[in-house]
Amino acid sequence: MKICKMSTAQQPYSSTEGWKPAAQSYGSNVGRTSAHAAQRLISFASERAPINASSKILDVGAGAGAVTVHVLTSTEAHVTASDLHQSMLDSIQAPPGAKLVRQAADARSLTKVFEKESFSHVFCTYMLQTITTPVDALREMHQLLQPSIGVVGIACWDQQNDPFDIWEKACQTIDPLYKLPIPFDDPHAWRTEEEVAKGLKEAGFKDVATERLTSPFPFDGTQKFMDFWFVQGNPAALRCMSNWQGSMEEAKKAVEKVCREQYDDGHAICTKAVLGVGRV
Repeated sequence: MKICKMSTAQQPYSSTEGWKPAAQSYGSNVGRTSAHAAQRLISFASERAPINASSKILDVGAGAGAVTVHVLTSTEAHVTASDLHQSMLDSIQAPPGAKLVRQAADARSLTKVFEKESFSHVFCTYMLQTITTPVDALREMHQLLQPSIGVVGIACWDQQNDPFDIWEKACQTIDPLYKLPIPFDDPHAWRTEEEVAKGLKEAGFKDVATERLTSPFPFDGTQKFMDFWFVQGNPAALRCMSNWQGSMEEAKKAVEKVCREQYDDGHAICTKAVLGVGRV
């Protein structure tokens, strides 16, 4: 059997260079499911402090701008989108005339870039699991929120997600002992409601609430999913494939079979998340 070792020595999951190849396609792929989670997270946070024209929003780890775009298209609030990766910020499709500022920043040192106590809401979707010190980032967000009224909303990937499961199931048809590697930088990343709630409280937030959310992530046919997983260079997919020691061609055939037969030819793929909100 031909042995093909996938290597993720390319770049860490959270590195700037590692995300450059995926930035262009991120919005049309992961951005689709992120938009669903962003809409619910904004609504969840608004139960504590409604968003209006006077609101000042910070979208941390904005990526392709799921939170940013939803806020700008549904309110007149001012939004600042921040991300470690300028390529991601450049990809945000903001509506004409939007009150949007794009600012590259590291989530672990936000107070070096933004004024303390200057935002009414801070959101962060699917970024905290890409760093090894998520509570430090949350503490930075806490300092940026207005006292007494500021609200944070975060989304983290759940313990299981269909794209990762497809890869693992496929590999296990070849090697029954195969186990999916942890795709995030921190092996103890928050993946449950209890872990998210604990992190928010440790960072100083009050009135913490959490919920689980399933979001559709359909693909128009198995080949579209194959392109997303194997071609587009998403660092999470590369990390998942990093410990596969068998034939990559054989794995691709197995992924194609699992996706077609168990996920309705790619149409039934979903993602799962844990949402958390808290008040300063």
